[in-house]
Amino acid sequence: MSRAATVNELQLARRLFPHMSTETARVEEGGQFHRVLLLPPTAVIRMARDAPASAQLPRSVALHNALADLLPVPVPRQLTELVEHQGQAAVGMSYIPGAAHPPHSGDPKVLRDIVKMLAEVPVEPLRPLLAEPFAFRGPWTQARIAASYQALPEDLRAPARVLWGQLPRLAQVPAGLVHGDLAGHNVHWLHGRLSGILDWDLAAAWDPALNTAYLCLWHGQELIDQVAPDADQAHRARIWLGLMSLERFSDTVSRTDEPKLDKLLRKIAPRIHAAARAVS
Repeated sequence: MSRAATVNELQLARRLFPHMSTETARVEEGGQFHRVLLLPPTAVIRMARDAPASAQLPRSVALHNALADLLPVPVPRQLTELVEHQGQAAVGMSYIPGAAHPPHSGDPKVLRDIVKMLAEVPVEPLRPLLAEPFAFRGPWTQARIAASYQALPEDLRAPARVLWGQLPRLAQVPAGLVHGDLAGHNVHWLHGRLSGILDWDLAAAWDPALNTAYLCLWHGQELIDQVAPDADQAHRARIWLGLMSLERFSDTVSRTDEPKLDKLLRKIAPRIHAAARAVS
């Protein structure tokens, strides 16, 4: 969701980038943790939405800077100091041109190269800057599993139990760098080529099969075997796709407003069934 910048946001842009034109400035509202003021073709300003996002912004900026040095593709890099804007933190970062790839399509070789590229990043030096696994929606506690189980339709309860039963095994997989949301507008393409990877806030030391799962959720689940580096990661990616669907279901039923589940269940039920079949 894009909108025109407010007067206050334009003042922030002039404060951080006094010599930059704001004629093309616009704000993307879709981010979970930040609003992003775009100043193409040079800069963006990340504006934290609330106090928790403000507290995490220094870590996130340091992580982006470190990854910009490590990865062979562009990653947003810090351009200004962190400042306060309307009570929350903000910072200027470099602009990455491009847009999301059209969904349900993609070159599996290019996607496989992305997975391989992330696997080659040494994760240990980055650990102090990384988020925890399950940082977005929280870990699967027994209470959360029980609440989700009770809300699930009868035909999804047995497959869900199978998938939750895989969590201890998946937790033992040697950790690699996992982006955390490697799809859609977080991966930019320009003239048919990868132009950069954005929004590393949820990056964690985790099962690298998640990178395959996220990419194939966007580009096409039929590509898993071609994108994953080996059969075992393809197998785990299928299981993660089911667990990711259960996460989304759990998040929906936990909201205070009455959830509308019919449309969601039509979308995620096939993934949950397929993931449970993949276990065996």
